[in-house]
Amino acid sequence: MIPPAVMSHFPSPSLRPLLTLLGAAALAVTLAAQQPVRDYSLTDATGEVLPKFKLAADAKNYDAALAILDAQIAKVPADSYDAATLEQIKVQTLFQKGDFARAIEPMEHALAVSDAHTPTYFEERITRDLQNYLTQLYVQEAVGSKNPAVASKLFEKADGSMQKWLKLAPNSTADAQLLYAQLLYSWAVQNPEKPDLKLIQRALDQAEIGLHLAIHPKDTFYLIKLAALQQLGRTAETAEMFELLIKQKPESSTYYQQLAATYLGTGQELRAALTIERAQAQGHMATPQYNFNLVGIYFNMGQFEKAADLLEAGLKAGTIDNEQKNWELYALCYQQLERPLKSIEVLKQAAKVFPKSGQIEFMIAQAYNGLEKSDEALPHLQAAIAKGNLTKPHQVYSYLAYVAYEMKKFDIALDAAEKAVADPEGAKDRQAQGLLKGIKDIIKEREAKKAKM
Repeated sequence: MIPPAVMSHFPSPSLRPLLTLLGAAALAVTLAAQQPVRDYSLTDATGEVLPKFKLAADAKNYDAALAILDAQIAKVPADSYDAATLEQIKVQTLFQKGDFARAIEPMEHALAVSDAHTPTYFEERITRDLQNYLTQLYVQEAVGSKNPAVASKLFEKADGSMQKWLKLAPNSTADAQLLYAQLLYSWAVQNPEKPDLKLIQRALDQAEIGLHLAIHPKDTFYLIKLAALQQLGRTAETAEMFELLIKQKPESSTYYQQLAATYLGTGQELRAALTIERAQAQGHMATPQYNFNLVGIYFNMGQFEKAADLLEAGLKAGTIDNEQKNWELYALCYQQLERPLKSIEVLKQAAKVFPKSGQIEFMIAQAYNGLEKSDEALPHLQAAIAKGNLTKPHQVYSYLAYVAYEMKKFDIALDAAEKAVADPEGAKDRQAQGLLKGIKDIIKEREAKKAKM
């Protein structure tokens, strides 16, 4: 999809300079004087009509002025110099009226009639300027059209008009190349789900030409190039473009965000992390979400100590959301580093922050049991059940039953095992059912031995 930043820079036809051009060329009828080889002149009948037209136009009665022109156009041969000139004046009048869309047809006709003659009715400079404005009008109408078929036809006409202009222009300009690149890109992404990659490549080529024609290229050139590279899947070059834009505008947070996303999308996690850190040094991407994203990147890279340090600092400073899942990840970092006591320490801090969470108590108990410290695990398991708020209660009951069983605290084990299978989820758990049966068997065997004594 074409970026909003690109669309916002789309040129609106700056037509006032053309009014002067058309006025000088048409009303003063100086073409023949400027180009002696062009010995064309208006007929007397048309010459007599022009003062009436001028009177209405000067009074800003444009509808009356246009009616005078249309009446005279109907009387002259369609391929005559009079027709070309009158159509040219009509274009000027429509511009003055602000009716740009209606100016397209008479401009097309004026150019076609002029180009059909040798030498052309209009001198090359005027033809070139008219062609440039016609291209802009095509693009403006195409972008504003809600009918894809109509828009596509207008873009096609704009492309052809621009190619004619390039043949007439001794040297292209940066502004002309920007217009050409924009129209090609907009045409290419009419259907954002299926962009035309050939047109996108052409847009990229024209943008490249424009970049070399300006000492200080407009930002829109870079945006078009960037969008084109992304559409073409050239991610390495896309990243290079973002790096360039960041050097030019380090104050822009958007470029940092998109560069980090580009690196992540290509599996370059370290570069993504460093990009976020560079952005944060400039005061960007400093929200709790971005801070947590940075933690996640380091964690996924196996940089658990770095992730833990960021979490510790962020939770303490409030720059990472004080949520239970973030404390759990903090503890998990130390588990991955094989520092279980530090992990337990973090979980105990979390238990103070979230005193009603039985899940944290359960995690502490699991950590202690992993260290073969059942006597320390047991009270935390009992605290977990007392506090509640457990993700899967039947698992905690089963775990308590197992630990108590290992400690030969069979009464506690039996009670926990029965509650585990009484839970809807536990009723489906074969291990929980097997554990309950095993505990019952042990208790039964113990009681049988007592009875024999």
